[in-house]
Amino acid sequence: MRTRYLLCYDVRDASRLRRTAKVAETWGYRLQYSIFICDLSAMERAWLERSLREVLDLGADYAVLVDLGPPGRSSAGRITWVSGSARLPAPGEATVV
Repeated sequence: MRTRYLLCYDVRDASRLRRTAKVAETWGYRLQYSIFICDLSAMERAWLERSLREVLDLGADYAVLVDLGPPGRSSAGRITWVSGSARLPAPGEATVV
């Protein structure tokens, strides 16, 4: 079973930022510069977390995964755009493995 996650990060160093973006692009669909939607299995989530820990400075950088539930219409209903908006990916579209 797949779960949709919101991945957000704040990375203090340009080199780590590029590496973090590459990891995020591998697993998710970019909504903003440092915000991604990821549809992941439990195993894929573990791989994503491990990959992020390898590139982040855990003392200086931040990354968060927010569980949005199963992919689909219900997950889109849990997101409120205050300014602007982006097209959310269809279920399964957010994963590139």
